Amino acid sequence: MQGFHVATFNLENLNRPGVFYFERDDPAYDEASFETKCNWVGSILDEGRVDLAGLQEVFSFEAVEAAVRKSKHMTSAGTLTVLAPGTENRANEVQKPNGRIEANGPFVGLATTLPVLAHESIAVFPPNVVLRIPFGVHDSATDIITLPINRFERAVLKARVTLPGDVPATVLVVHLKSKRPKFLPGEDKKDPFVQALGATRSLLVRAAEAVALRAVIAGIIDDPQEGHKGEPLILLGDLNDDLSAVTTQVIAGDEPPPFFKREQKQRLWDVLMYSVHDIQEAQSYRDVSYTHIFNGRYELLDHIFVSQEFVRQFPERIAEVRNTRIFNDHIFDERLAAPGLQPAAPRTAPLRSDHGIPVTEISMRAASEPPQP
Repeated sequence: MQGFHVATFNLENLNRPGVFYFERDDPAYDEASFETKCNWVGSILDEGRVDLAGLQEVFSFEAVEAAVRKSKHMTSAGTLTVLAPGTENRANEVQKPNGRIEANGPFVGLATTLPVLAHESIAVFPPNVVLRIPFGVHDSATDIITLPINRFERAVLKARVTLPGDVPATVLVVHLKSKRPKFLPGEDKKDPFVQALGATRSLLVRAAEAVALRAVIAGIIDDPQEGHKGEPLILLGDLNDDLSAVTTQVIAGDEPPPFFKREQKQRLWDVLMYSVHDIQEAQSYRDVSYTHIFNGRYELLDHIFVSQEFVRQFPERIAEVRNTRIFNDHIFDERLAAPGLQPAAPRTAPLRSDHGIPVTEISMRAASEPPQP
């Protein structure tokens, strides 16, 4: 079987040297720290033998291209495509009157050695995504309100690629709204109640984005046009929620109820997405999946989902998810460190990432292979 490796990679504020972040006080990269960061990114891509990487927290096309080109595996493949819509030609940069250059963002990107057939950014929700909810505890028609959330805070990158064996597939790269509270002007950010309000606002945005992403997924894999069957789909993203979270499960879709007729179940089965972490856990009998640590909480925020065409149990599969590794040894739980043993280090641009990097191996199905019973 021909195989390939996919990854979702949060680059943590990857920017070109000397450029700051729009209206933020985070330090900029200098040449030395930028080189260190790029070498580390390349080393992860090499160790994972990554052929297709969805990228998050991109602030500079030049920076992400330089980092990806540090990978001998990706550059030796012959053709390397790097996409980072919104950052090309420094379109997201602004020079202030004092000469300071700031980059707006972050954006998502894609790096792949597979042929790219087309790509586009999706910023606006599909027209059928209108969030109408009961007002308060009532559910009468007069008490229903519409939430005016109709855009992704970070545009989704949709790319069509050719997998080994000349199989076309769609890849989505996403970065949903974080759990960082959304505050209103004048609010006291240190007030616990205000923090709760801000976190709830962020949850509402992330939930709306999850619904919109589900609509995008269904439009790709569920008979999108003229009775033609949709094509295989791989989703790579920082969803900013764990696997069991409501928002993540909205994106994946729900298993049909047991009392549904088979034809009703088939309709729902056809549009489900499957987590490679679930597949790995079923095969390995242990769960060590975490890609982020915050305040001592180990979380799986970075996800790879595949449509049924990549699942072993699906008779008409084109490929199989073989295994998934998470490169997370660089993540450190600061709560476990003894206080006072190390002097406080000056704040610098991140030399690695505060996220782990899931890498999944996928094997294409041989044409002569018999169907799965």
